[in-house]
Amino acid sequence: MRWGQRGVVGAAVGVVAVVAGCSAQEAGDTGRSKDTAPASATPSSTAAASATPSSAAPSSAGARPLTAGKLKSLLLRDADVPRAESTSVQGPVPRYDPPVRVPGPGCQDVFDALVAHHASASVIQDFWWRGRTWGGRTWLASYAGAGAAERFQRLTDGLTTCRTLVGQTPEGRLNSRISLVKAAEFGDGAVTFDLSSTGRDGTRLVDHHTWVRVGTLTVDVSDRGAPDAPRFPVGAVVDKQLDRLAREAPR
Repeated sequence: MRWGQRGVVGAAVGVVAVVAGCSAQEAGDTGRSKDTAPASATPSSTAAASATPSSAAPSSAGARPLTAGKLKSLLLRDADVPRAESTSVQGPVPRYDPPVRVPGPGCQDVFDALVAHHASASVIQDFWWRGRTWGGRTWLASYAGAGAAERFQRLTDGLTTCRTLVGQTPEGRLNSRISLVKAAEFGDGAVTFDLSSTGRDGTRLVDHHTWVRVGTLTVDVSDRGAPDAPRFPVGAVVDKQLDRLAREAPR
């Protein structure tokens, strides 16, 4: 998503809002602060969750939350992402103040998870495709105590009842449909879903999300609804990001 144009959370915030798809041309054009490009969230299909614990995940519930600076150091490098021309890191990501209200059963929890509203700190990393196309995004967040586990549970519960994210954000109107997808097993729990919306030119925009809890951290990896193949390798990026966290994140 693109913030303000495709949705709020995904960068379509384009989320297709909220989290769903951002286009390369839109990236960095708008945001919640002059130093942070907007994130978008665009919901579109159904979500399925997997809660298989991973011994490699930092999981100390008593650990202190990480700072934005430490989170940025845990993100991937250009060479880690197949076919990416370059990566950029944006952050720390500010919270919406006042909070954006999203009506509907479970929808507020879905939106809040997509924008890491309850996190102690969060950062965003964008991946640029050939021709400077905005191909994908990682949103990494750190929570105090059992906050990450609570957010994961609220997100998965919300995805079972929320069908559309609708609301008004500082970046624009949020209007995204949510679709659940069978989830792979990542970290201490993972959920996969699509966020879809209709672009200004009438085209259907779909952003694919894999949202993972790793101890006190959460990772949301999504593509930006890029129209041309090859698509952003969400699964490969999740694998690489979780491996980096297992090796370098404090426990």
